[in-house]
Amino acid sequence: MKHRVIAAGIVLAVLLMVLVSACGPQIPQVGPGGAPAMGPQRAPGGILFALYAPKVHKVAVVGDFNNWSTNADLMYDHEGKGLWSITLPLKPGRYEYKFLVDGEKWMPDLGNSKRVKDGFGAFNSIVEVKP
Repeated sequence: MKHRVIAAGIVLAVLLMVLVSACGPQIPQVGPGGAPAMGPQRAPGGILFALYAPKVHKVAVVGDFNNWSTNADLMYDHEGKGLWSITLPLKPGRYEYKFLVDGEKWMPDLGNSKRVKDGFGAFNSIVEVKP
């Protein structure tokens, strides 16, 4: 009986690994070296958005500040280490946004706990820019 339970556990673990790997690129919730994702930050020239996403080819920040354009604000991985970023000159206000990874995976900013339902069963992140 003990061997059947162990075998069933192994089969379940293998099935779970196959399912997870089949769901497309995995985006870690931490930055390089295990540092937590940071969320939007005030920076010279505006608001800095950053996402740690190694092994992807394209990342855009998409939100109501750019009419949800998937090509208006492409992020850059300047050092080739998977840390994508862009600084946007946002006017004071409250904005909803998401990241679009490789043109197909929509995700909220994992470093930002301010979120609202997006109407599609997921969440938009929120950034508030103060004057």
